[in-house]
Amino acid sequence: MEAWSIHHLIKEANRQGNLSKESIIDLQCYAQNLIKNDVPVIFTLMHLAFITNLNYDFLYGTVSRRFDKSNYRMFSIRKRNGKHRFIHAAIKNLHILHNYINKEILKNIPIHPCAYAFNRNGGILKCAQKHCGCEWLLQFDLKDFFFSITESNVYNVFKSIGYKDILAFELARICTTTRLPRSYNMPRNKNAYNYKQYKYDLIGVLPQGAATSPALSNLVAKNLDEELQEYAKNLGFVYTRYADDLTFSTVSLPNNLSIDTIRRQIIKIIRKNHFIENKEKSRIAGPGAKKLVLGLLVDGKQPRISKEGFKRIEGLLYIIKKFGLQSVAKERGFYSTYGLMNHLIGLMAYLKDVDIAKYNKIEPLFSEIKSRYGELF
Repeated sequence: MEAWSIHHLIKEANRQGNLSKESIIDLQCYAQNLIKNDVPVIFTLMHLAFITNLNYDFLYGTVSRRFDKSNYRMFSIRKRNGKHRFIHAAIKNLHILHNYINKEILKNIPIHPCAYAFNRNGGILKCAQKHCGCEWLLQFDLKDFFFSITESNVYNVFKSIGYKDILAFELARICTTTRLPRSYNMPRNKNAYNYKQYKYDLIGVLPQGAATSPALSNLVAKNLDEELQEYAKNLGFVYTRYADDLTFSTVSLPNNLSIDTIRRQIIKIIRKNHFIENKEKSRIAGPGAKKLVLGLLVDGKQPRISKEGFKRIEGLLYIIKKFGLQSVAKERGFYSTYGLMNHLIGLMAYLKDVDIAKYNKIEPLFSEIKSRYGELF
């Protein structure tokens, strides 16, 4: 964080003589509020450019959406259902800017304790542990999670932290994009902002892959977490959210409510908070049924990876070794070898987190592939 003192501001204002006493007091209050919230004092976009040692024209062009196409390289990762997840990789200068915002601002803002993704105190294993020994499991998936979070939502986050309206808007624009695959319908601007210099027809959304998006998604979803946690607590349920995966569990159902009624009420809360459930991924598992949370079995005292899950990862490593990365990427429907390699890295990181013994069993094979395709790492 930039070394800063209110005395510097007062001395500079007095030297230039261009600020009234009232204006200096207002700026002092603004700065003190940000310091209280443990975030850096930033007055303007120009000030942000100075702090990050980036060109002001680049920041201004990013906010005005002039660089939206060139700011990201977009690629896809094929999901198990055959569909694709689209990833945005920011160019160097935007990545520097995102890293600053993430590390100096967003990481200092507390998220809801039921959110287990994208934070040092969370993780897949800890999330799944909360549901071990349950008899009933209800699971929901939020459709297009990152792309459903708009720059308006992000603006509200930065505004709530204490940043001025115009700066909160500029930060929101920096952290969102209008460059999406053609299959997605971008939301239209309904004159939500009154900044003529930044007028743009489309509303940006969170780019999946940007350094700021994970933390912002947790902060935007905080109200959703609060409402779902309160509802779960009143029913005697356990609630967790891991990114777009919502899980509710209990030992027994309330006498006065059916499982279908509970499901409908949860969906109502999800929609009230401007998210949409993915109907294809909603699941209910009752007594005697197999219970998986984030790919881990939770029918015992500790979560464990299923045999099918481990064999799937191990099998992918073997076919890459045998047929080559490019051939497997094409056969599995990845747009590039880079996309497949990122998918593999994610799977191995997941395995290492949840079962180190099984990870160690196939790590030599993973290392062999990394050595062979080192330029992709």
